[in-house]
Amino acid sequence: MKKLSRFLSFLSAFFGLLTLIRSPKGRAGGVIWLPKLWAGAWAPFLAIAGGLGALIGFIRGDREAAVSGLFGAFAGIKHTVRVTKRQDAFELAFGKDWGQRIDPDLWKRLSRPYQLIQPSKPFGLYQRDINIGDAAPLYCDLWLPPSEVKRTRLAIIYLHGGLWQAADKDFLSRPLFSRLVNQGHVVMDLAYSLAPEADMKKMLNDVKHSIIWMKANAARLDIDPERIVLMGGAGGGQLALLAAYSSNIPSFQPKRVDADTSIRGVISIAGITDMDAYFHEYGEANPGQPESSSTITEDMLPYIHDKTWLDKFLTRLRAFPAYRYSNIPGGALLLVNLFGGTLNEVPKKYRLYSPLTYVDSCCPPTLQIFGDNDFVIDASQGRKLHHALQTVNVPSVYIELPDTVHAFDQYIGVSRRIAPAAQTATNDIEQFLAMMV
Repeated sequence: MKKLSRFLSFLSAFFGLLTLIRSPKGRAGGVIWLPKLWAGAWAPFLAIAGGLGALIGFIRGDREAAVSGLFGAFAGIKHTVRVTKRQDAFELAFGKDWGQRIDPDLWKRLSRPYQLIQPSKPFGLYQRDINIGDAAPLYCDLWLPPSEVKRTRLAIIYLHGGLWQAADKDFLSRPLFSRLVNQGHVVMDLAYSLAPEADMKKMLNDVKHSIIWMKANAARLDIDPERIVLMGGAGGGQLALLAAYSSNIPSFQPKRVDADTSIRGVISIAGITDMDAYFHEYGEANPGQPESSSTITEDMLPYIHDKTWLDKFLTRLRAFPAYRYSNIPGGALLLVNLFGGTLNEVPKKYRLYSPLTYVDSCCPPTLQIFGDNDFVIDASQGRKLHHALQTVNVPSVYIELPDTVHAFDQYIGVSRRIAPAAQTATNDIEQFLAMMV
């Protein structure tokens, strides 16, 4: 019993401490990123474990176990309460009566803000690997509401994260999609082109093309072509914002296509908004990033791994294509290759692909969700965009989750149904989408 008490107490205290520690910037933040991510996700259960360990410690007179358990319980409860505390962001964006504008039947289907364990939802109808490309293949998956769920006729185009060079459609996104289709929405999960084969223009073209395809197939999918929402995380969030704010700009329209690419709303989870600033942020995590192309050495250039069995296995997975080019976890030349030069050399390119550049009163309603301790993409990226949108009176919902790190909405080895930050984000996403119906 003593060993059990100490195990529960010390485990709870260790991970509880991680929820309180701020992640440093740069590579140092990456060292504790995954343990800190798990600590936040498991915080409610670590609090329970700490409380149980402390109780057993008190009964058995084990002071160390008792104190450690109490600390772990305190830290777990504190994190859970802070992350799930409701903010007034929707009221500020849409007015005090915003909730009354949501259809009562749809409101009943929204997830509760927080539960110890969210109930699972049935998956809807799933159509895999649909080619929506014309000149070149462009694949997506479609998720449709279950037959018994009343449709909202709203569609979502989802753009995965991975800093434009990694991950894929159907990558840790099913728990979110299952909840969205049970609201009555249709979800397209797009496998847009990735670096280094594709540059930013090609990626944006893929997103615009998906909007055009969705509108052209609106009747078949039983959606309203005027109710399409873009949603993405990290690099996908930047693409979602950029496509939303640059709708129908001729230079950004797909070639040989005369179609409307405007959308109803946009959701960004830790999306990059200012590429100028991000060039410097990225340099902190990748010190080898050059200030000038003239300083690029041969060993910095991408090269293909194709010798060992592990190389050959990973290169077949689209989820990790950057491995082929020695670019995981980032690569010093990621941004330089994306934009054709450094910030000093092609500053106009960096501004051209910054969502902030296109902020005006015509921008669609926007939801941004950030963790305030994101070492990959600083929350200041979201704050700047939020302020700019408020200045031109565009409805802007900005959520910043305390004590929360990058990728808080997607987990490996942890269920999204128990993570407080993920539950809060899901509820905010569902509410925003309900406002777009």
